[in-house]
Amino acid sequence: MKVIIFNDVQNFNGSLDILNSRYGKTNKKFWDYNKYIPFLIRKINFLDKLKKEKLLLDKAFFYTGRYNSKLIEHLKWSCHKKIGEINRLIEKEKWLLDFVSQQKLSYELRIKVNHHIEDIKKELEEKRKAYFSYILKQERNFEGQRKLFEEIKKDKIIEIKSLPLKQKDGEVYQKGVDVLIATDLINLAHTNHYDLAIVLSGDTDLIEAIRLIRKMGKKVIIVSYHTPRNPEMSNISDLMTAGNHFLNLRNLNDEEVEKMSDLREDKSNSE
Repeated sequence: MKVIIFNDVQNFNGSLDILNSRYGKTNKKFWDYNKYIPFLIRKINFLDKLKKEKLLLDKAFFYTGRYNSKLIEHLKWSCHKKIGEINRLIEKEKWLLDFVSQQKLSYELRIKVNHHIEDIKKELEEKRKAYFSYILKQERNFEGQRKLFEEIKKDKIIEIKSLPLKQKDGEVYQKGVDVLIATDLINLAHTNHYDLAIVLSGDTDLIEAIRLIRKMGKKVIIVSYHTPRNPEMSNISDLMTAGNHFLNLRNLNDEEVEKMSDLREDKSNSE
């Protein structure tokens, strides 16, 4: 049975973020593709309906947004613009605090006004700090992705399919990845490149594509995280019933998580 893995990287990492909630800050994990790909193949091969099948992994597609230097420069410009606006607001609060100190107010009122202004100033300073941290985080992500892409290029099984990341008002986001996955699911099924699709995603935009390829006789295994009746602890909804089987990452025990991941570096734990 020919197998292709369709890995929606951001969504799959989102599942790990939820899974990491069971660990402390110093024990958070990151997915290691050298571990989780063979682990998932073995685990899926033990499913009742697939025990008699020989699973042959043909390809693993990694779908993700792609960083570039232009994006980072635009991001820094947007963030520094926001920081400039915050600095001006902080200066206004400082001026107001100085103005209040010169007014004839009762002690109780002066204390209340001072506390109110200090709280606003502190909140603004925290926002300013967050923008600086966000710039550093995205620069690290850019460099980390570059190194990861270079490493993955050495693996003949894995192929990266990326679209340029977008940035607006200091926020980085990806767009169009779900369409890319859905298109490949259908086209590769039509050309008979696989018998079994392992979809590492909880994106409900993939439902129609999955229903279509099942009508074409293809089997689909969905891998994501779901906690019943708790949307904050789930990375999936209707998609879990669209495939032939749903593998819930929530049910992994600690030993299985170890087989799929590695410990994050200290700098990641501090974010």
